[in-house]
Amino acid sequence: MRILIFTTLVTLTFLNKTISQSTSTPLEYIEHFSKEFVHIQSLQIEYSSFLVYTRSDIAEDKRQELLKATKKIHDRFENFEAMEDDKGVKASAVGVLESMLDIGNKNYSTLAAEEVGCHDCFASVLKEYEFSDKDSEKMGKGMDQLIKNIDVFAAANNIEMIEDATNHETMLGKINRLNRYLRELDLANMEVQYADNEITKAMNNKDYSKAKEMVKNLSKAAANAAKRLKKVERIKEDVTAYTQSQKLVDFFKTTAKTIYPDMLSAYDKKGNVINEKVDLYNESIQKLNSKIPTLTNKYENAKLNLQQRHIPKPQTDVKRI
Repeated sequence: MRILIFTTLVTLTFLNKTISQSTSTPLEYIEHFSKEFVHIQSLQIEYSSFLVYTRSDIAEDKRQELLKATKKIHDRFENFEAMEDDKGVKASAVGVLESMLDIGNKNYSTLAAEEVGCHDCFASVLKEYEFSDKDSEKMGKGMDQLIKNIDVFAAANNIEMIEDATNHETMLGKINRLNRYLRELDLANMEVQYADNEITKAMNNKDYSKAKEMVKNLSKAAANAAKRLKKVERIKEDVTAYTQSQKLVDFFKTTAKTIYPDMLSAYDKKGNVINEKVDLYNESIQKLNSKIPTLTNKYENAKLNLQQRHIPKPQTDVKRI
């Protein structure tokens, strides 16, 4: 699983301030860092657009472009001569970019799989987010320190930083807020989907005793997923994604309670379908095959619709295939 390079809100507070002073060397020094971070933000927004509107391989190309651009800016910062007593501005700016590069280059999926002992499993997904969140928190602290250092440097050089009272949420901030919200919905869905996959694996292996055990796990997973959804703070932009996620989780509750038990009851001890229960077995299969893909698609379409209503299209003409 590939995640957004920057999972935290990388909105530079000092960019939302105006500087009430004519051109000066200290002022130009601050503006140098500000402009470079603005450029990175624009590239992040572009990458987010490609994730939503294009194929994954095209978005990956954009991700690599973002990484290369970030590395170039990082190197420029490192080679940029710091002003005397710059209050740690340069060092903290370099540190933030190092955190960005670390997050962008790290394969969280592999690290998580090694930690939990399985690759395609829900535990691995949770561990992946745990690792990325930890790194993002570190980057966020670095960003806070950069902003603090800039404010101290500005005050020491008689540069007045004025808060922009008319400032609204930045586009990058909105994108990250939407993605965090959808991540919580995804986690609820993945918890039941991974549990359901284990039942399918057991039945394909004709291990029906294990399948019954996995049905119990699905019931627990559905209960946990429902709790996850209750904790999700709804956002005003979402009209249907939450509801569709809830419907999917609710259906998996039903599958664990009635559909899978009915299906498994149709087998005898030798693993053959009992003649008298063929209709029950077929009805159970039909319910699963018709409802799960339909509900999953409805959720994915609702999620995509939410993203496309609030995330701008790429500047170039691309198609999602």
